[in-house]
Amino acid sequence: MIEFTVNGERHELVEPSPSMPLLWVLRDHLKLTGTKFGCGMGLCGACTVHLDGVAVRSCQLPVAAVAGHSITTIEGLSPTEQ
Repeated sequence: MIEFTVNGERHELVEPSPSMPLLWVLRDHLKLTGTKFGCGMGLCGACTVHLDGVAVRSCQLPVAAVAGHSITTIEGLSPTEQ
């Protein structure tokens, strides 16, 4: 099990592949589609999220690397939820 926080909300993934990129966890499992797939190599920046306040490319970051950390996506930057 992998536990982490996204936009202030705690999440647990029971049986994820530890090597699955964070991008696909955000988009496919958590349905947060603001983070986009671009080049798939971490060059274009379309998949950028903040991990404990540091910008990272989610297409290159395995979900196992975010265990116990806090992630902010584009959805989490809005002062009001829509």
